[in-house]
Amino acid sequence: MMNNYTFTESSSRNIEKDGEQVRLINFRGTEPRDETGDRERLNIDGAIIVPMMDYFQAGISGELPQLIKEKVLERLTAREQEEQETENA
Repeated sequence: MMNNYTFTESSSRNIEKDGEQVRLINFRGTEPRDETGDRERLNIDGAIIVPMMDYFQAGISGELPQLIKEKVLERLTAREQEEQETENA
């Protein structure tokens, strides 16, 4: 679904959640244009919260786009599962 999207950090900052310092990352996910030259595409903007160490380790290793992508997919998958459970109840 979003495997070909490119995710970039647009900004981030430290926040406190449940008494713990975490990183709030604002991001943009962009869908590449297809081979046909179709200009219609879906981009997404959002924010995720990650542990500080995960954020800095991903930054050091150059894996921040992948970390963002993984967190976005986790959220979308969880949301889909919740919807299916609600429908089946």
